Amino acid sequence: MQNWLQFFEIVLDFSATIILMMLIVLVNIGLKWLPSTNKISFFLLLFLSFKLVAFSFVILGFEFGYKFYILLLPSILLIGPLMTRFTQSTLLMQKSPLFDSKTIMLWLTGIILLVPYLIVPTSVAQRSPSELPWLLFISVNAFVFLFVVTSGMHFIRMNLQFYRGALYTVGYSEDTYLWLKGVWFSMTLLWISLLYNMISGVIDFPWPTIISTVTSGLDILVLFSLAIVTALYCKKPVEQPVVNLCREVEKYEKSALSKDLAQNILDSVDNAMHTDKLFLDSNLNIEKLAKIISSPPQYLSQAINQYRQVNFYELIASYRIEYAQQLLKQAPEKSILTVAMDAGFNSKSSFNKTFKKITTITPSQYKKEIAL
Repeated sequence: MQNWLQFFEIVLDFSATIILMMLIVLVNIGLKWLPSTNKISFFLLLFLSFKLVAFSFVILGFEFGYKFYILLLPSILLIGPLMTRFTQSTLLMQKSPLFDSKTIMLWLTGIILLVPYLIVPTSVAQRSPSELPWLLFISVNAFVFLFVVTSGMHFIRMNLQFYRGALYTVGYSEDTYLWLKGVWFSMTLLWISLLYNMISGVIDFPWPTIISTVTSGLDILVLFSLAIVTALYCKKPVEQPVVNLCREVEKYEKSALSKDLAQNILDSVDNAMHTDKLFLDSNLNIEKLAKIISSPPQYLSQAINQYRQVNFYELIASYRIEYAQQLLKQAPEKSILTVAMDAGFNSKSSFNKTFKKITTITPSQYKKEIAL
């Protein structure tokens, strides 16, 4: 029975490896316009690497495969920060480095903690947790604790923000928000699978072979679902303003925009919005606004991203919500749909999500509050 389960697990891991490779290709072709493509690709590559390690034990021998696994293991600490930076980059439509100095320090800490496992003989390192030498016992438990805490901080926090609607991608694409939620749900399940694999290294769970087979089955189900969702998302045409925004973001690195000039541009935007209420134009895009305030579109986009920490559509949405709040106070008899249309929104659902994202409450709750 156990041999059959192990064989079935190998088949599942092989299938997951094939799907991972296809998914990485799909992301880099279908989502090449997205500034955060490198981050989701790197996450998938990390997961692919751990799947390939399982085959290295068979192909390269246990001794070499084990050392390869220990050398790769510290990179598991990167997945939490990586997913957070992926989300921020997607929401802001802004390129950013894969890792910052804190993430690199976290990775180096993981390497230091696992050095003892590279020094001692493999036969000693493979003992059960209760039989390990004290140095290895402290090393592996510290590493697992570090992974659980650091990755949990990122995954739990971001999932709570999704649950509260705080990460709704205002304005530029409803499909992008739904795809982003799908990615996070999938990556969270993969993270839970990794959690089990890590914790099982320091705690003896019952039925390890059965549970390991189940987690391999979960992995392939999650990856297959993510591939389908991503393929459907890639199939839909991307709005041209979004593509233009991403192209402008690529120019930031060599941009000559100074902080003073950026502030002047933002002051002009505030002026134009409050004076002419340009945000009421439901077809307003960055090119049109740039022409009105006499600014290069790439400078306008960069100023909004870097100094307001939002994307163009989120900035416009903030003006619309502010105006909608005024309408709800001045004309409480108006319906939510009427206020949404009057404030420049194209649909009631988009208005409700955006209102809650910015104010933390729904338009209906806001009406009740101001009526008291």
